[in-house]
Amino acid sequence: MLNYFKYFLLLSSLSLINLPVNAQLSDKINKILNATCLDDKKTSVSIVSIPTGKQVYSYNTLKPLLPASVMKIVTTAAALHYLGPEYRFQTKVLYTGKRNKNIIQGDLIMRGGGDPRFSTETLWHIATQIKDSGINEITGDLVIDSHFFDSYDRAPAWEVKRTQKAYDAKLGALSLNFNAIAVHALPGNKAGEKLNVWLEPAPAYIKLINKTKTVKRGKNTVWASRRESEEVLGQINMLVKGKLSINSQEKIIRLNVDNPARYAIETLRLLLQKAGIKIQGTTKIALSPTNGKEIYSHLSEPLTLILKELNTFSNNFTAEQVIKTIAAERFGTPGSHAEGLKLVMDFLRILNVDERGVVIVDGSGLSRKNLMTTKAITGLLAAMYSRFDSGPDFITALRVLGTNGINSKRLSNSPAKGQIRAKTGTLRKVSTLAGYVANHEGKVFGYALFLNNNRCGYWKADKIEDKIVTAIYELGNDGSSTSP
Repeated sequence: MLNYFKYFLLLSSLSLINLPVNAQLSDKINKILNATCLDDKKTSVSIVSIPTGKQVYSYNTLKPLLPASVMKIVTTAAALHYLGPEYRFQTKVLYTGKRNKNIIQGDLIMRGGGDPRFSTETLWHIATQIKDSGINEITGDLVIDSHFFDSYDRAPAWEVKRTQKAYDAKLGALSLNFNAIAVHALPGNKAGEKLNVWLEPAPAYIKLINKTKTVKRGKNTVWASRRESEEVLGQINMLVKGKLSINSQEKIIRLNVDNPARYAIETLRLLLQKAGIKIQGTTKIALSPTNGKEIYSHLSEPLTLILKELNTFSNNFTAEQVIKTIAAERFGTPGSHAEGLKLVMDFLRILNVDERGVVIVDGSGLSRKNLMTTKAITGLLAAMYSRFDSGPDFITALRVLGTNGINSKRLSNSPAKGQIRAKTGTLRKVSTLAGYVANHEGKVFGYALFLNNNRCGYWKADKIEDKIVTAIYELGNDGSSTSP
């Protein structure tokens, strides 16, 4: 029996060697797709030669399926097309009335420009710059100007019910720290004491309620939640409960905030006061664009760097902020999802991408109402590769798999490691992967792999995709199209 098995393996290897190269690739991928955990009707694979876009392998390539976070590839390409790699989000600080020596006799206005990377560190820099310019007092109010975006704080296709988790943060033209706040917890000096708990940042309208305990040993059970105060109008109570053992490391819990614009402007108030600036007024929201004299303007990092981070961390918040920014810059303010997504579909037509079956309802791929085909994705990959104006930035925005970078160790044991650019995607029973891979001869291929309704689990689905990408590296060739 053993000799017969060896003979069978020898015949199989000889028959594979005698096949044309692309037939070998097709045969290898067909066997990989025979995994019992896959749904044949909800699985799609498209592989094309780059830059020609010539089909090398196809399986259900026009089947509309859920792309999950591979949708961010489309958002990334559209953003580079409409905004350009050097685009910078702009946040302005203005004032009304007049400046009398060290006093602004009027309001201080913060006008948001959709910056998804605006942080406490940046806000502190703005506060110190205002102080260094000689301002010691503001007699009026702090005013929020968020007219750059419309009032929708989520993609319209998303579920109305929201969680307090950081990844479910609301959108806003004026946003801070991805519209999330950090709750820090460290054990006390001895068992029985409360934990050392603090907020970062800590605007005055958020009250920290510490109901925790330090224990000698045991599991970490610390958790936090926010809720409106029933006693104080406008106050948010941040309740922290649970236990932490005395030898534990610092625990950080991140929650989203309910009112992003207020969170940003009240944090500015806190930092202005820390810088030594007195503010007499309250906080107000401008219902229409405000005018004033500019006192400071902050520019974000170039868009190409923000898109790199978007895809590295698969940040849903950044993707949706970008969609609304495209609309605001092309159609005028306020930017909306409806106009931004229309521009994305127009962009696919500009690239001559096959849009049959394509339905785009957000920029991140979080919604299960999105529909995309692997043919559309590989069509986009082929078109973007050849664009001198934005192609290099688009490729750079994709992670290099198999390397030592953040979130990039996948495929580290593959012979293709370091030769793969990719965007991953995951939803319940959905695993997707798309990008580029260069084979051992330097020939580049674009690929899109959609495994919908699979029963593989995350790890096994990844392994199936990894095997396909490795097969492209080992067997890919510029041959004629083959389809199972």
